[in-house]
Amino acid sequence: MDNLEWLREHMRNHISGSAPLEAKGVLRFRGVAPAPATRDSGATLDLVYQAAEMVKGIEDRANEIGTYARSIAERASEKLQLAEKRIQELEAERRAADACISDARARIEDAEEALRLERSRVKAAEDQLGQLESRVRAAESRADESENALTRIEDAIRTQLLRQGRAGSKKSAAA
Repeated sequence: MDNLEWLREHMRNHISGSAPLEAKGVLRFRGVAPAPATRDSGATLDLVYQAAEMVKGIEDRANEIGTYARSIAERASEKLQLAEKRIQELEAERRAADACISDARARIEDAEEALRLERSRVKAAEDQLGQLESRVRAAESRADESENALTRIEDAIRTQLLRQGRAGSKKSAAA
């Protein structure tokens, strides 16, 4: 039996006087006589029923609101869990990106070091090339000097041979 039915039954018993109040655990106050049943008791009973129905309506509405509030809370909780999961995913992606950036920085530093070494090698090769060019110029200069000296020696030999050849032909003509 729900509360509304119990209230109706209780009110019927109370008005008709068929059930003593003491039997149901309700005490009577001393010096207060029970109200005589009048023709307004039906209207009063109707008002009590209406009040009970209003209370039941309020309870039903409160239950609906509670159910709706729980539904909203559950959806909010689900959205919060999804948001937390997305945050974790984004943090993992950020850590991966940070690792890639770190790796790229290390590669760039390695490349910069290799470039510095290569520039040093090029500078050393350019210096060595400058030295070799100086040595080539010096060797060419010595070769030119040697060639000039050889030409002078050849000229001197020819001159000497020509002189000896004339002197020999003069001696043979004189003899």
